[in-house]
Amino acid sequence: MIDLDKNRFDAALIPGTRSALASAVGLLRQAEKETFAALLDSAGDFLPGLTYQRDCPQCGALHQNAGLVMTAHGMHLLACGGCGFIYSCEVITPEQERLRYENSSSAQCHLLQKQTDTYAFLEREKARYVAGRMHQLIGQGKGLEIGSSNGVLLEAAQELGWQMMGVEINADAVALSQTKGFTVIQGEYPEALPADEMPFDAIVVLDVLEHIADPLPFLSIVSSQLADPGYLIVQVPNFNSLLLRIEGAKNSNVCHGHWSYFTPDTLSALLLKAGFEVCFLETYITELDRIQTYPEDTVAAVYQQLSGKPLQGLQALNTDMLHDDYLGYKLFGIFRKIKK
Repeated sequence: MIDLDKNRFDAALIPGTRSALASAVGLLRQAEKETFAALLDSAGDFLPGLTYQRDCPQCGALHQNAGLVMTAHGMHLLACGGCGFIYSCEVITPEQERLRYENSSSAQCHLLQKQTDTYAFLEREKARYVAGRMHQLIGQGKGLEIGSSNGVLLEAAQELGWQMMGVEINADAVALSQTKGFTVIQGEYPEALPADEMPFDAIVVLDVLEHIADPLPFLSIVSSQLADPGYLIVQVPNFNSLLLRIEGAKNSNVCHGHWSYFTPDTLSALLLKAGFEVCFLETYITELDRIQTYPEDTVAAVYQQLSGKPLQGLQALNTDMLHDDYLGYKLFGIFRKIKK
């Protein structure tokens, strides 16, 4: 029987998880801080020649006409005046971005964190949940994961009858996957993917789409490599998560590499423009314990702003309330390719 309980991988709901992860998370945050700082001058702006500016990646409206949402790590996060899409005006050049994923200390610390017992448990349970939703809504077939990391989703999907392969840029992650017997190609998508592997019944992008500077051309390629019908499985940070909106620029999801910031509405709108319709959309992972460390009046004000509802005391806040209003930390969806 497939377990579709998303609370099984919610660290906020599992006693002892935060303390078990504290050392690895601390090392990762320090590495990220150093990686960010290496690209910035003393005023906190990007060093010359490392970035370029872009307009709205969804509708193309000029960035000069967008509204400033926040500044962080040299980035100006803007809300498009035309479609409401939230994006960083500044994007690191492809060369610098490639170096970040291939060689940065933060990338290596992230991979090491994945190998800790506690993190591995959470990631394995989430992968089983994602694979379970794929099985429930799609069935079985041939699948590709873009950014397959250490192969945990490949394993979970294969256990449910999927024929899976991955493409991953980080050599250490590829090596880990290959030692487990998974078919993973090292390199960048789509260039590294052999043409004879298409089409796929499903393509999985977990924490990938926010990294893509031009998401519509990327999604067009994805669509062309899907069967008809074909499905796109997406996970992205939720800009409307209660914790992120409380913490603002201090939140770890506001960072270099995250060039687009999705809400349920803007994710659905972008994918519709790319030729995908929503089959399933939700949030998972609450960060409830971290939310409850903030002052009650702060939490209540942000909660009401996002949900339109009053909060009757901090202790009244629960997982169902967060997920019912799409205020969880991650957005997860399954989208079907629209027939032309």
